[in-house]
Amino acid sequence: MANRGIWSLFGSNPTTVLNTGATLATATMSAASSTYANQTNLDLYCDVEVNIGALSPSAGAYVAIYILAAVDGTNFPAQSDADLRLTTTQLFCVIPIGTTASTAQRVAARNLLLPPQPVQFKLDNQTGATLPSGWTVKIDAYSYNLNG
Repeated sequence: MANRGIWSLFGSNPTTVLNTGATLATATMSAASSTYANQTNLDLYCDVEVNIGALSPSAGAYVAIYILAAVDGTNFPAQSDADLRLTTTQLFCVIPIGTTASTAQRVAARNLLLPPQPVQFKLDNQTGATLPSGWTVKIDAYSYNLNG
């Protein structure tokens, strides 16, 4: 019987990469997450989920996720938030946020390519509103199994 490739989840998924008890003002970027060890996990893809409590965003609201990869295995890029926004080299994804007033949001982006290095994530709040405390960013990393 011929082998077939199937999706495979490895490790404990989903993984919370950003979790804070603090609010995040509009036009502000979070601190970098703790390191996700993809040099060990070697996941190819991930889905990203952003969970935000009730807020009233303005028209065109979105959050951007940036990924910082330690290409040498140790050192992460140290660009300022303003410099990160000026380039797309480390932009991981942009997720539109609905503008219904006083509504909690759980939004996702799918099939994002992960580099095979240690990575950290940052969230850029461009919603026009302060993110209430308790917002989270989770990744659900996966690969494929050729022995399925």
